[in-house]
Amino acid sequence: MGTEGKDMTSSTVDETKPDQDSKKGSCCLLADKAPARYILSGLFFLGIISLVPTRNGFSVAIVVMVNSSSSATSVNQSDPYQFCPSSGSSNTSSQSVEGELEWSESLRGTLLGAYYYGYIITQVVGGVLEQKLGGKVVYGTGMLAIAVLDALGPVASRASPWAMFAVRFIMGLVSGVLFPTMYGVWGRWAPPTERSKLLAISYTGLPVGSIINYPLASFLAAELGWEYIFYIPGGFVAAWLVVWLLLAYDSPAKHPRILEEEQKYIEDSIGVKVQQKPRVPWLKVFTSLPAWALIIGQLSSNWGNYFLLTQLPNYMKNVLRFDIRTNGLLSALPFVCAMFSMLASSAAADRLIQDGKIPKVWIRRGFVITGFSGMVACGLVLANLSGCNPVAAVALLCLIQAFNSLTTAGMRAVHVEFAPRFAGVTFALANTAGTLSGIFAPLLVGFITENDPTLGAWSKIFYIGAAIQGVGGIFTVVFMRTDVQPWARGECDEEPNIDDKGTVLAGSKDLIIANEHAEIPTQNIEMFITKL
Repeated sequence: MGTEGKDMTSSTVDETKPDQDSKKGSCCLLADKAPARYILSGLFFLGIISLVPTRNGFSVAIVVMVNSSSSATSVNQSDPYQFCPSSGSSNTSSQSVEGELEWSESLRGTLLGAYYYGYIITQVVGGVLEQKLGGKVVYGTGMLAIAVLDALGPVASRASPWAMFAVRFIMGLVSGVLFPTMYGVWGRWAPPTERSKLLAISYTGLPVGSIINYPLASFLAAELGWEYIFYIPGGFVAAWLVVWLLLAYDSPAKHPRILEEEQKYIEDSIGVKVQQKPRVPWLKVFTSLPAWALIIGQLSSNWGNYFLLTQLPNYMKNVLRFDIRTNGLLSALPFVCAMFSMLASSAAADRLIQDGKIPKVWIRRGFVITGFSGMVACGLVLANLSGCNPVAAVALLCLIQAFNSLTTAGMRAVHVEFAPRFAGVTFALANTAGTLSGIFAPLLVGFITENDPTLGAWSKIFYIGAAIQGVGGIFTVVFMRTDVQPWARGECDEEPNIDDKGTVLAGSKDLIIANEHAEIPTQNIEMFITKL
């Protein structure tokens, strides 16, 4: 971190006297005292937290709104381990309450994946809209539209499963623009020496949102009815939107209350000149094994993420037989483990790279090897559990997600290292491939468990997941590179070449906490990403 970055900290900005002319205006005590860039980071953090229940609450709602007992007939009724005994603290009568809708397992899988059918289409549209309309308008409007669409869930589901499919599909279309829009905004707000911190604050909203979502949705279903899983989160979005409209701005230059010192620091750190968009060597990108290593790695890693996001409440209820309240609490545990694992591994990777004692490529590979090996091992154990062992099953699911989070430090930072000029392109390709897991994971579960909702059927699912992650992990480790690839270098490239020993740590201090929807945009690629 440079001297300028160290000197210009939040405390420096906070100590600036409020009666100086450097303050443009006044709105509230928070806006006057806190640096504007940290307020923006907090707004994104709260926005993502409010987004998660609107998009993922459906995975909890579907287990209580559907009559599972009449939607499938097991072809293996003699299987002694067809169902686990009731595992919750509630009585058996509450456990046996069934929903009002008659949806088959395969139909449920299709509906759970509908969101991702839409999401995959608009991965790169957000950057274009952000450039034309501004991030404040695009992000705020998108959040409002998602909340309204989510509130239509009960009416749509009762009208027709395909009406519900349409609602979820459109929600995915709208949601697909949000994270690219956020990248565009941070391209004008985040100084290079603070990107790690500011983006980490924003993205921590994802695991925190998941931790909140499952217990909240389960409580609403048990106390008020499943319809409120669709209604209540919209209120959170509405409250957040009011604060967003008051405090968010597209750039420091447009902010009416930012200190002039902070504005100058941000603009001088980022630079005001727009970099020329380089021509993408598409053929070389698609024939690059290091690029495919990240694409395949993202797909196989996201299989575990999307399986949990879409199927965990279903598995908790219909296999482990937890009541709805216990279901929500236990479904949140893997995401607690994921959050701590992600934070710890990313910090450890930064420290190892800065020390320079181990070649950077092997630091990245080490986290990939550990993450994928752990996921495969836990998946195989889970598939071979003898009979019903809910405690072991939940513990293994938590470990799978913790190991999965190690891949954040292993491969998701590599985009800016091996192709800094085209990190936006490789990010879009990997993220698109990763979203395929959100489509096919629920479809696979529905297909396999349609007429065989037994532990044996779920064992097949865990075997398939372990195979996908094992093959993907091996491919990623073998072909992943961290040195700048020849096709990613320009004739007048200002970026120094980055060797595998990490001698030039381009972007290493900008490693952020990523997730299934986002990669690592850093110093020289923000303006490019917003043009995708």
